[in-house]
Amino acid sequence: MKTINLKSNFSFKLTTFIFSMVLFLSCDPAIGYRYSVNNKSDKELKVYYKRGNSDSLIVIKPKIEMAFYDDGMWGSNPHDEKDAFLHIFDSLRIEASDKSNLSLDYLKRENWTYSCEPSHMGFIETGLNKYEIEISNENFK
Repeated sequence: MKTINLKSNFSFKLTTFIFSMVLFLSCDPAIGYRYSVNNKSDKELKVYYKRGNSDSLIVIKPKIEMAFYDDGMWGSNPHDEKDAFLHIFDSLRIEASDKSNLSLDYLKRENWTYSCEPSHMGFIETGLNKYEIEISNENFK
């Protein structure tokens, strides 16, 4: 006859449950950041940004809306970063390919729109922070 040690079985299940809870609750959920340019102008735009040791160049054709940066990081409680909204970048530059002078100050938060796509991981708020700047022909001198 086979016997089952219920005390040992319960201990194993309890240990597994506690380990799983510590593993899942110790990780912070991800927050996403998306930066987009809505190019309503007749000009091709170049977006240069630097992040750490990486330099990037994105070309945005006329009349196109495009995300030039889309990434996530660990954290919770997505919200508008206000004046620190460009904290992800070491540097950022937007210019026309034809070297026309862009009069819109793209480094000022007031020239970007913010929206959030909220989600939840259990009771913790997560989500995608979205920043978009619109550039039109009127923004060039």
